[in-house]
Amino acid sequence: MKYIYLLILFFSLTYKSFSTDTTKVRIHDHTDMTWNGNYDEWGLLPDETTEYRKILMHYTMGCATGGCSDWDYTTKVLIRHRTGERDSTLQEAPSFTVNGSNLDTLLFSDVSYIHYWDTLSNSLDSILSDSLEIILFNDSLNPTTPSDTLYKHQTEFYNMVFDTTGHVIDSIYVAATDTFTTNYFNWYQVFDVIEDYELARVITPYGGYLDDDWEFKTTFDVTDFVQVLRDSVEIRCRYSGWSSGFSATLDFEFIEGKPAQDVLKIDPIYSGSYNYINGSDFETNKLVPKRFLIDENTTAAKVKMCATGHGFDNSQYAAEFKPINYYVKIDGLQTHTQLNWDADCGENPIYPQAGTWLYDRANWCPGKRAQVFEHEISPYITPGDSLEVNIDFQSYSWSGTQTPSYSIETQLVQYKEANFSNSAEIVDIIKPSLKDEYSRKNPVCGKPLIVIGNYGSTPLTSLEIEYKVVGGSSHTYQWTGNLAFTQTEEVELPNVVNWQEAENTFEVTLKRPNGLTDEYPKNNHMQSQYEPVPNYPETFSIWLATNSGVLNTNTQESETSWNIYDTYGTVVFSSGSLLANTTYKDTLTFNPGCYTFVLEDADEDGLNYFANDDGSGSIRFKRVPGSWLNNFNSNFGTNIVHQFTVDYQTNLSEVKGNSFELFPNPVSNQVSISVTLNKPEKIDIIIFNSLGQEMERITKENFTNGEETFNTSSYTPGIYFCKIKHESDDQVRKFVILD
Repeated sequence: MKYIYLLILFFSLTYKSFSTDTTKVRIHDHTDMTWNGNYDEWGLLPDETTEYRKILMHYTMGCATGGCSDWDYTTKVLIRHRTGERDSTLQEAPSFTVNGSNLDTLLFSDVSYIHYWDTLSNSLDSILSDSLEIILFNDSLNPTTPSDTLYKHQTEFYNMVFDTTGHVIDSIYVAATDTFTTNYFNWYQVFDVIEDYELARVITPYGGYLDDDWEFKTTFDVTDFVQVLRDSVEIRCRYSGWSSGFSATLDFEFIEGKPAQDVLKIDPIYSGSYNYINGSDFETNKLVPKRFLIDENTTAAKVKMCATGHGFDNSQYAAEFKPINYYVKIDGLQTHTQLNWDADCGENPIYPQAGTWLYDRANWCPGKRAQVFEHEISPYITPGDSLEVNIDFQSYSWSGTQTPSYSIETQLVQYKEANFSNSAEIVDIIKPSLKDEYSRKNPVCGKPLIVIGNYGSTPLTSLEIEYKVVGGSSHTYQWTGNLAFTQTEEVELPNVVNWQEAENTFEVTLKRPNGLTDEYPKNNHMQSQYEPVPNYPETFSIWLATNSGVLNTNTQESETSWNIYDTYGTVVFSSGSLLANTTYKDTLTFNPGCYTFVLEDADEDGLNYFANDDGSGSIRFKRVPGSWLNNFNSNFGTNIVHQFTVDYQTNLSEVKGNSFELFPNPVSNQVSISVTLNKPEKIDIIIFNSLGQEMERITKENFTNGEETFNTSSYTPGIYFCKIKHESDDQVRKFVILD
């Protein structure tokens, strides 16, 4: 029955994209995690017959049915890999149980009565003593299978003797007629050996401010787990919360192609939560050295480590708020030192939150992924030999009521030789992007930010990067650097000339790594959808009310200040030093172009945060004269980075033709479009605003002539464009919506 279910699941949740050769599988579809525990589901992943260059897992966290929890809890995604091996543990089974419990000795009788004085009838009466269900297990070959069941009664008590008036005058001991003494049978409990591999760890946000339909997607590269992400799998979502709750949706994406190097095997090293009593106990009893065999075909290896610290009600605020190092040792040699800390909680993309979301922590922030640190150990391996892996934590002493603990998942990954010598990869587009994780950095009108990687064994020292907004002019950037095999780097590209293309799609293409032809060009191209930045009038004002947070109590200089940069990164306006508890209104006039507004808080706690004594402030943009342009949230943590344009002109030029008419113009509540074509065609009738953002679309098949009407009563007054897209031509009309 299980296999029928898995096949149904596969065909209902999996589809193949022939254009990108990508297989997608969903396992866990808005699974409610409402209480501390494990939430398991089975799914069917592709088998090993197809090669995949990359496997991604998109973890969408949402609110559980009924809303999100108020607290920051740990969630983990684990694959429960059946190794095919079986093991056993020695068990003991008693020869009998009594009412479901184990007893060493039992004294009982077939029938026994408890005497009592009935005050209603003024006479002696009795009831049966407590009933005993005795289940016998007398078959030593099957010690857990019941062999018989007896129903007896309790003894070993005293019955009272009453006089004629009901007063107790003596007692009689009720003795047992039978006695059982337990014998124990040894037996072995056989079980499948299951290895848990952590695919992702995401901490829940403080959910008090989140709407019930809130969701946030985090993407994980899980290619290293390809050996266990096959066929029928059990995926566990682990929730550590003690209140409801959050939901989990997991979408796996298998992208066909050849990886940079093939994974030979992956082995778990440490897996669990470990209390930190002291350094000696931690190293001796928790993170003990482990030895592994290096395959004869292994040419490279790395240690993947994810550790988060929890607990802080002690003298060290450990482990949650204590930044310490851990050390990787291979065969006793210390090869790596890693600070186990996340210093960017104040720039959390999920904000504001109800709790202490902006405090930096031991490798986690509320609402964010826990970092996985990868440590290259290829220089220290010998194929066909074994090596010892040991991880030590920086020692410290603590006192208090709460024991620090570390949740640790560590794996050893072994690889074959590189599949390519000279190749580059576009790994990600950070700006512009609609990804939840990059929401703090977007939208943009300035410099794109991408991630490139070296996909070949030869160091990557130069690369040609072509990029553009789809429909716009192309740009070329010559990157130089020095990336080792599989290393990545963020690359900031020069400004795009015009972001205001109708498709709102940015694309990047990599060419000529090291001045040569790329041996594997399938991963050289990527596109990213984006949202245009707001367009503001040439003159507007910044209203800033500082709170009482100060850099210097003598001067009362505020923690808060701002700068505005032009497209070249030059400061064009600056607040300078400001005073605390003061309201500033600055009216500014801009030339047309792209600008970046950066508001910094030196204490990284924004203008309004409940856990300090700084009071509240505010930051807003306002028309002159007129209404508010933007009212920023005061609980922003470290900074606000906001890009905008001034008097930016859309590139939707007005093209006229005889087959397309628009009326009335100007428009009040509705606009009609009349189209006549020479032959039946598929057409799209699209309405754009002045920023090039699509407002509405109507698609018609086999269209020759006709009229369509759009209701514009909800549109903001201003300039709009209507575009007709069809096989023969694209045509555009401009129209104006009045107040």
